[in-house]
Amino acid sequence: MSRRHTDETEGGRHIGRRQWLSALGIAGVATLAGCSEQGGDGGDGSDGSDGSDGTDGGDGDDGGDGGDGVELGDFPKFGVDDLYGPEVARNLAQQAFEQSEYEYGFDGDTMVNPDGDQVEINIYHSAGQETSQLTAEFIAQELGENLGINVVVEAIDGTRFNNEYWTGEPQGGTDTVNGEEVEWESPTPQNPGPRSVTSNEPWDMSVVFGLNTYPLNPLTNEVFFDGANPFYNPVGYYPQFDAQALFEEARQASSREELQQAFVEIFENLAREQPYITLLFSDDLVGYNPDLEGPIENFSNGWDLPAWHFNDPSVSGSYDTVTSAGFTTLNPLYNTENGAGNAIARALDQGYTFDENQEYFPLLYDMSTEDGEVWTFEVRENLQFSEPYGQVTAEDFVYLIQELHQSDWANTAASSSWDGVEVEQTGEFEFEATLESPNLLWPQTYDPLLYPIPRGLVEPYVEEEDVEGLEQNEELLELQFTGNLGPFTLDEWNRGSGTEYTRNDEYYLRDIDEGPDLFSEGPLFEEAKISVVEEQASRLGALETGEADSAAIPPEQYESYDEDENVTVRQVPTPYNTIISVNQRENGWNAGPGNLFQLVPFRQALASAISKDSLIEGVYRGLAEPHFTWQPRWSEFYPGEE
Repeated sequence: MSRRHTDETEGGRHIGRRQWLSALGIAGVATLAGCSEQGGDGGDGSDGSDGSDGTDGGDGDDGGDGGDGVELGDFPKFGVDDLYGPEVARNLAQQAFEQSEYEYGFDGDTMVNPDGDQVEINIYHSAGQETSQLTAEFIAQELGENLGINVVVEAIDGTRFNNEYWTGEPQGGTDTVNGEEVEWESPTPQNPGPRSVTSNEPWDMSVVFGLNTYPLNPLTNEVFFDGANPFYNPVGYYPQFDAQALFEEARQASSREELQQAFVEIFENLAREQPYITLLFSDDLVGYNPDLEGPIENFSNGWDLPAWHFNDPSVSGSYDTVTSAGFTTLNPLYNTENGAGNAIARALDQGYTFDENQEYFPLLYDMSTEDGEVWTFEVRENLQFSEPYGQVTAEDFVYLIQELHQSDWANTAASSSWDGVEVEQTGEFEFEATLESPNLLWPQTYDPLLYPIPRGLVEPYVEEEDVEGLEQNEELLELQFTGNLGPFTLDEWNRGSGTEYTRNDEYYLRDIDEGPDLFSEGPLFEEAKISVVEEQASRLGALETGEADSAAIPPEQYESYDEDENVTVRQVPTPYNTIISVNQRENGWNAGPGNLFQLVPFRQALASAISKDSLIEGVYRGLAEPHFTWQPRWSEFYPGEE
């Protein structure tokens, strides 16, 4: 295995397996890779149709100027300057009314449905998270004043929203999209089928979740936007542009520069179509125990958690964090939530991470390539599962990929990551992956990021194709197989109250040559705990009294905590955005017939009715940047202002 020396640094963020969501509420450091609740533990990154038949039916936005008197430009900045206010919002809404077969319109300042009643829709926010509530209330006020819509604000537990509203039972089916028939051959709970396939509960809008923008390699965004039938599409968005062709063009890029250019048109179309109503990017505001050494204001804050310590770099104390929502599962094969990803990461490492310079850092395995097409994985030889599973070898990873992630029955969280990849074991501790087309930035997509899972544990479920048994296996749910593969050992998962850990004395990272010198002693805490505390005031109180060593700080209280000598506050960049999810499926838009959310001009109208600047100043206290092009400004793939 090749060695990469990394000078000892203070800080970093552990990057976990793909997490799709981030739940709004100022998370604390959220793991990069997919979606999670923006409300993690704050500790280690660890927090154009008429709608009548579910078909696309209209051209939405034809790439023009957005309609009479509304100049959109290539990268329209909805919600600021000339694209904010009642006039532009109502103009765009009127275009949507004209596309709909139903008689929506304005009665004075009020938007009315075909029965002449005021349009009334709801918006959900995360219960117990003040920032999420204030954001929802601001949106309701803006849509009322600028579009005449009555918006009912409701609180909901993030886990309940995910299970009952956000995801659905995979059903598959076909639909006509942009004049072509599309078949959902491999539906997932996050994209259960065409728009006619819905969640258990109807809903209109939410600010519960934000999405990962994948700033290290935005090619990964194909999981959201590669046509109407990508892996992840809970809202039922149908691109009006040829997303699949543009993503294929991006996949052909052979350098960062080529990828930057390939994505300009994709970002432009996303900016125009507003698949999710983009609002802002905010840093995680995280309060830490001032005696804690390690955390830094860096996107990779937490990657070197095993080197964090209190005061002197010796093993002592317990690293305790708080989170707002419980965990649906700790099964590494099926988790897609950031909060649970944090909890899993305390006891189980993944293949690699990125250091404070955003450079690849091998954990369980190293990766190398000469041409970007064939990648060699070198597995460390000092990795052990718990008994009776023995040593971790390349066979475990190859079996996991071929028999689970690439199967047509298991529907694991990583299933989309291994489509079209040929995997072959080439040695006891080595295997190769051959991509359909070269990708020099493959590790930055997080697709090759794997958990180690014993073949002997999952093989009986593979033989029976027993997905339910695999999801509910106690060894997976309780992380009983983790051996020396994580810094801590999970002692207990209290379903409603959190997780408790003790130091793993056999942690493999102590015997590697790379990384900070303190890895040889790590982790430097005797115990660890993640506590579920729903009320924000209680979470902050735990931080103030020292009961918690890390907690998310809401922006409205940033200044007071920044001046508190008992708390160290850090602004940590994240990949997650703050968005309004609008339900474009058949159980969305409960204000009348036809789903106006399916129409591009109506989504543009919503975006134009909400002032990004006022939201940032009023709710986020200026601690955020407006969101336009699906990349944060600090990303090298941000297309700039041109």
